[in-house]
Amino acid sequence: MNFVDISTLNIEIELDVLKRDTQRNSFFLYQHKGIFFADNTRIGNNNQEEAITKFRNVLGKAKDDNIALVLSPEYSCPKNIIDEIIQNEAMRPPQGKIWVLGGESLNKIELSAIRGINDNNVYIYFEDCYTNSDKNYVDPLYYIFRGIHEGTQKLIILIQFKSRHMGGLRSSQLEAENLIEGENVYIIKNNPNSIRLMSFICSQAINFDATYRDELVNNHSWTDSPFLVLSLQYNPNPSHTDFIAFKRFVLEREKRELITLNWGIETTFTNGNNLYNDTNTPRSSIYFKTTDEDLDFRTVNIENNHKKGLYFLQILRTKRVYFLNGNVELFKIHNKAVSVDDGQDVQQRREGPIIGNIFTFAEDLNLLEINQIDDNHINLLIERGIQNTFLLDTTKSIVDKERLINISTGKVKSKVKDKWSEVIHLNSFILNESDECNNRLTYVEDRYPSSEQVRMLNCSNIFELDQNIIPNTSLYPHSIKHLENKNISLAYADNAQAFNYKYNLINENKTLEKATICYVGAAVSSRDINKVYDELQHLFDEESPGKYTVVVFYKQGNNILNKSNPEAGSITETPNNHNSIT
Repeated sequence: MNFVDISTLNIEIELDVLKRDTQRNSFFLYQHKGIFFADNTRIGNNNQEEAITKFRNVLGKAKDDNIALVLSPEYSCPKNIIDEIIQNEAMRPPQGKIWVLGGESLNKIELSAIRGINDNNVYIYFEDCYTNSDKNYVDPLYYIFRGIHEGTQKLIILIQFKSRHMGGLRSSQLEAENLIEGENVYIIKNNPNSIRLMSFICSQAINFDATYRDELVNNHSWTDSPFLVLSLQYNPNPSHTDFIAFKRFVLEREKRELITLNWGIETTFTNGNNLYNDTNTPRSSIYFKTTDEDLDFRTVNIENNHKKGLYFLQILRTKRVYFLNGNVELFKIHNKAVSVDDGQDVQQRREGPIIGNIFTFAEDLNLLEINQIDDNHINLLIERGIQNTFLLDTTKSIVDKERLINISTGKVKSKVKDKWSEVIHLNSFILNESDECNNRLTYVEDRYPSSEQVRMLNCSNIFELDQNIIPNTSLYPHSIKHLENKNISLAYADNAQAFNYKYNLINENKTLEKATICYVGAAVSSRDINKVYDELQHLFDEESPGKYTVVVFYKQGNNILNKSNPEAGSITETPNNHNSIT
């Protein structure tokens, strides 16, 4: 890879998305889907007419809405669209806006024709990697914007070519055998102090090594300058270890943001097979870094984003990510600059992206706005045998459901006390960096084995607690014997927030009972059982009655046992449960 600063091309720009001011920019993330075609002559859409119509509608909407950044995935944009942008002034992005479009393959004849287009109104630049190549086509990325070239205002199109082929398209070596590999990776900036924009086309991202890092550090201000990095993909396995390593590299420093964009979940090959047969998710995403103080993790914000297909997770509370629902075709997202140096401290806060509008295409291929998208978590819970009324209730908060799952399976962080139920402290919202295991039960799109293992265990433990332990009052230790005749169920009461979501039982009147129970599974060590019990107890102050009604259930063989406080309970009863760990 050869990193090329835009200033060396005699191009001057002032793009909104690269400014470091306090107002949010609007992005269009177009998660293009369709039937994917690939052979020795070209790679792209099987249905050209459909793809062209969709892109016209997306870009027309982007122009009407003055969208700062439009992004489409690898191999998605037909060359006809680029031709129309060049030929038709009305199709071009407004001043200060940029369209970053992953294009269908271009052969040598098409490249030669594009090279001859330059005139006083249009400047097109790309490296000549094809003249002396024995391969058949390039994989292009188009940067399209208005700028000044050699003192003249022009439409500017920079074309970057993928520099490394993928391992194979579904066991095929088509790309390896036909791809003309480029070298240039463009670094786009307004001025020396602005944000830098840099893009990688799918497998370019997995070929990063120390040499490239050194080049960026030594010659392109990688250490100190803010970078917005784009990763355009056609990728059946977006959480492959090599792509995870690239994400780790991008986010290892502050003032970084990474947007990955893949084809939509319903994308198929011409033989009818689905691109995501194994993983079931494109995992298009926005990775960003911000502090706890700046991040907007209010329940209302997490839920508003969630309803429209933007799903929050975080890595060790230093790196955050929103995954995009794979069925939504077009997202309008509002987001602050990667680094803000304008205004006062309170105005510089990077709260994280906010969803605006989401769209699919109607039958006539016009954009159709939708109010929300189904996350499918209820269907999954039903499939896994969950019968809990609270968890299956479509009106209940998805954050409250994750809180209930966390406390009912013994996953709490007591050192933060009353803040344990905040999103940034919930185990559910942790994304494991090593394999991108997803711990949530309300974001269930992916089928990665590690994520499936977490779901299986959580559903199994919730089912055991909800269906086999709570209905069997003979299992109740003395500390909660007073609940025997109250027909309790696992749920949060309407006033659960007043008690910081520490109590997870309600009675037949739907009112809160001051008791906290969980089930941690079978064949669990006494050390782990005691640890969970202590964590739950430490949620409560010494004088709180809840401290005495914590029960941790577990299984040894076929026996349900518990860890509880044998001295708690009704003063009229003598403790008679000998199953508790002391």
